Amino acid sequence: MVMAQQPDIIGKAEAEFGKPELTLSTAADGPDPRLLALVRVLARRTARSLYEQQLRDHPAPRV
Repeated sequence: MVMAQQPDIIGKAEAEFGKPELTLSTAADGPDPRLLALVRVLARRTARSLYEQQLRDHPAPRV
């Protein structure tokens, strides 16, 4: 069985657009707003979990 030769799509794209570049930062100044939103969500979740754990470990005295 002979496989059909696939077109060189990557080579054509590199010739037309240049070598691809992976960048993790945006062109604008400052951090990515999506990353900030994720950090806020994770911080809130962690704070809530820690607070609930402290309530379980040290219950308030009943009056």
